[in-house]
Amino acid sequence: MDIIASLDENAPIPAVIQPTADAFIPLLEKRRAEIESVASKTFRYGQAERHDLDVYYPPADALSSGPVPVLFFAYGGGFTQGARRYDPPRDLLYANLGAFFAKRGILTVVPDYRLVPEVKFPEPVEDVRDALAWFLSNARSVAAAAPAGSSFSLDKPDLFVMGHSAGANLVTSLYLLPSLLPLSSPIRAATRGLIVVGGGLNIDPQRPLMPPGVLEHLFGSQERARELMPVSLLAKADEEVVRSLPDVLVLVSERDPALIKEASDDFVKGLEDRTGKKVPYDVMKGHNHLSPHMALYTGQGEEWAVQVAEWVKSRV
Repeated sequence: MDIIASLDENAPIPAVIQPTADAFIPLLEKRRAEIESVASKTFRYGQAERHDLDVYYPPADALSSGPVPVLFFAYGGGFTQGARRYDPPRDLLYANLGAFFAKRGILTVVPDYRLVPEVKFPEPVEDVRDALAWFLSNARSVAAAAPAGSSFSLDKPDLFVMGHSAGANLVTSLYLLPSLLPLSSPIRAATRGLIVVGGGLNIDPQRPLMPPGVLEHLFGSQERARELMPVSLLAKADEEVVRSLPDVLVLVSERDPALIKEASDDFVKGLEDRTGKKVPYDVMKGHNHLSPHMALYTGQGEEWAVQVAEWVKSRV
């Protein structure tokens, strides 16, 4: 984490991608065998090239006598990049996340979704929804594919849906748009919690976080993008939609861009005002926008994920 502390806190996100990766990849490499010892399996949830998801199975010694919670993770990438599996030397990224939570008794699912310029809104949100729907419809088959000795039931899965950055935008938008996720949806009924990590929950044209043209391509215009940001969707959501939301946990990095911190502040305040309930909202100390997930399984900066695992398991 010392390298993260040495980076310019005000640098744009693209400028810290490589140095952040350089800080953690050697540490992950040292634990490759342990990370890869956690069983995983790839499934297809749709017809498009990027309609695949990886399931990370809890080892037998991580299972308890109670239900096995399911954690869905939608990664970030500014709507234009990201993958559930990267080429070397970044090939342990997200495998480390899947293994970290699986070792804590949480079945973890990491789906791919389609990216700009191949898609327009709401297609990436629909991909996340379809991955969740596929999992619920095929939960027994997923459980049956667990490695020998790791036996558990997924008859009534308890879903927890976590998104980072653009992934957090997709996840929160899904649950705030009944046109995409009806109030009667089995996905809503099965979801026990949303976890918003460094969420891209609002925009400011004067402080862009993405290259020019991305939001215009995805949403059609800056104005429509602003209307469809989760902060705006929450403000105008019907009471029924707000009541349908599961418990929410919000996390930001200490060194996140100011816009992401401000948007998270606004989202939490809006949610508390609408629900009348306190929303757990914490800062991931020492982290920048990219480091929380890269840090998992390195022995550094993992406290946030331990908190997430405890929060998840306390709700099943």
